[in-house]
Amino acid sequence: MTAKYDKLGLEFLYPENWKLIDDVSGSPQVITLETPDGSTTWSVHLYPPETDLDSVLKEAIDSLQQTYEDIEFSPCENAVDEDSERGVEALFYCLDFLVRAELKIVKTEDRCLMFWTQAEDRDYDKQNLVFKAITISLLQSLKPG
Repeated sequence: MTAKYDKLGLEFLYPENWKLIDDVSGSPQVITLETPDGSTTWSVHLYPPETDLDSVLKEAIDSLQQTYEDIEFSPCENAVDEDSERGVEALFYCLDFLVRAELKIVKTEDRCLMFWTQAEDRDYDKQNLVFKAITISLLQSLKPG
């Protein structure tokens, strides 16, 4: 079954058993979803439209580098959609697990969104289907008409 998020001019569907963490009081505003065991996350970070995309991505990369040792970055192979501007994939170890994270940025007329997905590497491809479904439902809610 699915649940629906509908705030801040955003709408998206997500698995109803995933935990929603809605931290929209700060800047950037962040909406995070976690699997029940907390091992997999999907989040969207909301920035104003004039935000510099390179600095958003650099800040996220710096945050990962400060948190994890021996982290590897590569360009994302798959774009979120045709409006994608930037993206990187990161591989790192956390508590003896190899973790994959993808950071992708989409710019719309009224905001800049950074999608951050993360899961254990061996589960990432399976979870990526859910990540894509959530992301696509959000992006479709932003398109006019």
